[in-house]
Amino acid sequence: MFKQTVREGFLSQVIIQTFGIAAGVGLASMRGALEELPGMLIMIPAFLQMRGAIGGTLASRLSSALHTGVIEPRLKASRELSQNLVGTFVLNVILSGLIGCLAHFMCLLFGFKSSGLLALFLLALIAGIISNLVIMLITTVMTIKIYQRGLDPDVIMGPFVTTLGDLLSIPCLFLAALILMAAGM
Repeated sequence: MFKQTVREGFLSQVIIQTFGIAAGVGLASMRGALEELPGMLIMIPAFLQMRGAIGGTLASRLSSALHTGVIEPRLKASRELSQNLVGTFVLNVILSGLIGCLAHFMCLLFGFKSSGLLALFLLALIAGIISNLVIMLITTVMTIKIYQRGLDPDVIMGPFVTTLGDLLSIPCLFLAALILMAAGM
């Protein structure tokens, strides 16, 4: 059991570190958007951390529900699964908007230029909704598939989802920035 846990954990760590580097490359490529939307850089650490933390919590809850038999190890809608997904989605949307607002006020507090409350709120909200939907789908499918294969999703999914949150949130922020810039914000 110990060897299997170490083997699963090591492999997942190698994969997520590779994804983490890819997320850094993605962030570096967003230079233009960061300059066009002042204040965006301030929100990125909180935005990425929130995405991984909530996604990791979803994976953990699903894993526990699979281990205890509350959720069947099949890709099938159930009350428990639906409640977890709705709760995750609502929490992500609320916190995304809050992060956008806080980024604006932090800019004001520390004397940095801000794109404005509405622009940063919408940036975080749009990026949050897009990345949240993708992360929830991947987390749900992978947690169930990993459990079906006889592996422990608690060992694999926590680190994976945290890094997946970073990897997917960067392009979603960039996409949201492009949408806002096209809208003239």
